[in-house]
Amino acid sequence: MVEEYAANTKHEAQSDLGGRFNNAITDLVEITTAYFWNGRSQEALHILNQLLPITGIREAQHLRLPILLQLGKIQANEYVYTNVDPEPMFSILNEARRLTEQSNDRKGLADALSSLGTAHYFVELNSSTTIESTTGQYREALNYHEQALQLRFELQDNRGISESYFQIGTVYERWQKKEMALNYYAQAARIAEEHHFPLEQSEPARHFAFHAFQSGDLDEALRFAQQALFLRETAGFKPHLPLDHLLLSDIYLKRGQIETARQHAETATRLGEEMGYLRTVSSSCLTLGDIELAQQRVDAARTYYEKALHLGHELKLPLSVHRAEERLEQLSDHT
Repeated sequence: MVEEYAANTKHEAQSDLGGRFNNAITDLVEITTAYFWNGRSQEALHILNQLLPITGIREAQHLRLPILLQLGKIQANEYVYTNVDPEPMFSILNEARRLTEQSNDRKGLADALSSLGTAHYFVELNSSTTIESTTGQYREALNYHEQALQLRFELQDNRGISESYFQIGTVYERWQKKEMALNYYAQAARIAEEHHFPLEQSEPARHFAFHAFQSGDLDEALRFAQQALFLRETAGFKPHLPLDHLLLSDIYLKRGQIETARQHAETATRLGEEMGYLRTVSSSCLTLGDIELAQQRVDAARTYYEKALHLGHELKLPLSVHRAEERLEQLSDHT
């Protein structure tokens, strides 16, 4: 009887190994989402990189794909800040794409294509000296996002559809095709609002605010920028909060509300430092320099611009360097 119990126990333990791995690793991947959303991407990436070797075990091999998808998604989304060597990111995402195709995982394939689009978009953006571009750039990013959108339509993945509409809009924005960009943002926002996706609502709102700001409609810009911040905070997604605060700072500065502008810029700085996103700190320094200059504090402005320039060089971001150099040159003319 004892031998029969031991044999049954051994059989149950062996047969349930796959399920145990599935539960444990699925839970850990979900935990990395929480870490990333809370601005702790390094911890998230550390956990995921520790999990990858485990998928060499037979019972855990099928879990390699969700780990790769999560790794690639985090690295692609924060690439705008990190600007590290992109090849490891592309290697991860291309392997994830290959595995989804082999297993006929259409949801996974759509997510892999979307992350590839985001990755290519930010690699192009980070190598540019201007946010405007010709149709030659971002073509690969657009192709991936359009493929992802088609799959998401077939899957009726409303969250994914909203995300893809937004991402396609950003490409048209870079190409200076404003009406097309705004149309895609409107579709993204409509779907996100209908299905109560606050994070997916926040990005179109921020870009609506940016376009209103560029057009000189400061009231409309402020309304959308405040909405974007509120939605992002409601969703609990910390990594892009600095972008909301920086846009609000620019708007308040243009409205002459200096101290409110300063508060938002300082908040963006603090958040960027907390998360280790030095690009945010560089952008905040430019804004803080603009605030100092608006108050005729030229030396303080120069200090901020020089720090922004230093960080731009450190991160190898041509656009950040260009913006800092441009301001320092104007400062020389000013004095």
